[in-house]
Amino acid sequence: MAAQPARPDVRRRPARPGAASLVWIGAAGLVGILAIAVVLNIQDHGGTVPPSSTFAAVAIAMGVVAIVTVAMASHAAGTTWRAAIALAGGFAAIALAKFGMGPTALYQGNRIEPIQNLAGTSSGGMVVLIAIVVGALYLAAIWLLAVVFRPAAPPDGPSGKVVIGLTVFAVGGTVVTSIFISTAANQYLDFATTGLEASGIALALFVAAGLVAVAFRGTAVRSKALGQASMYLTVLWVAIAFLLVFQVLWIVFLLAVVAIWPFRSVTPK
Repeated sequence: MAAQPARPDVRRRPARPGAASLVWIGAAGLVGILAIAVVLNIQDHGGTVPPSSTFAAVAIAMGVVAIVTVAMASHAAGTTWRAAIALAGGFAAIALAKFGMGPTALYQGNRIEPIQNLAGTSSGGMVVLIAIVVGALYLAAIWLLAVVFRPAAPPDGPSGKVVIGLTVFAVGGTVVTSIFISTAANQYLDFATTGLEASGIALALFVAAGLVAVAFRGTAVRSKALGQASMYLTVLWVAIAFLLVFQVLWIVFLLAVVAIWPFRSVTPK
């Protein structure tokens, strides 16, 4: 039976994650914090740079958290198990790139080249700047994939204008921080794309993009079949919520790491 068209005189309720999805999103944040605390407490704090095992252990822990919580949250939002597992796999790949290979590339590059700190920003401040710029790029990428596979145009589907806005914000943030504050964001992107870990990061993000695309496509097909376009937006918001949770966990993790092993930086005269 064909889905009934939406009546213009009936206001749509905005799509949002349900209670079960929110529980799993919260669980991801809580378990992630505990995993970071445990790993940092059992690591040797000697030396001038963190051991690579620190990043590897946290990346694996975050990957496991993603596989369980993202799958459960997205399935609770109404998508199929196939799409839910694909989205979870995509976030597990993001976790490997974000918590494992990315910070390793940052510290490996920083051993060779100090960060140009124009405004004397602390190492913690640099972490926040990097997180804002890189987080906007991740959001733009996920939103772009959602636009490509959307089952309906706005307001039932995501708008392409958001991709442009997030991209402009990320590029603008990079330029502003480079000119007035610090080149930390630029150098992080440079270390992540040119260092020894660059090929691994590229592969992980390629796999992540492919799995997220599979998840969005599967959800779009299900949304059309059931005549529930709002389901697609709900799953998108679940993905965005997990990305924000992972970004906050990344900030917490790096702030804890730089408190023990600060960046090498120079402030030009």
